[in-house]
Amino acid sequence: MGETVVWSPKAKNLGVTIDRTLSMRPHVNNVVAQTRTARNILRPVLASHLPLRTKLCLYKAYVRTRLTYAAPAWFALTSETGRKSLRVQQSLTLRTISGAPRFVRNQVISRDLRM
Repeated sequence: MGETVVWSPKAKNLGVTIDRTLSMRPHVNNVVAQTRTARNILRPVLASHLPLRTKLCLYKAYVRTRLTYAAPAWFALTSETGRKSLRVQQSLTLRTISGAPRFVRNQVISRDLRM
């Protein structure tokens, strides 16, 4: 009581960053950064000769959880550019897991890995 509330252009609640226009851009940027960090940490393991099933389990546990955390609350508010940024992170990780060359389409990799 009696404390001054400082105005902020964005707020973070339960890990979801909400800006005043509800564009979800700050949240998407945070998710992309977290996903990139997780992917880079796991890169030696994901690019190794471990069984594909093991690498997919690691992906689902460490990378996909960052992409999908509270998604029902914010994904519909995200712009197409934001959605594309999230798809790029997923595609880069799945390509690393599968070891697919660059000429293989991302849709083919996703279909083959059942993602």
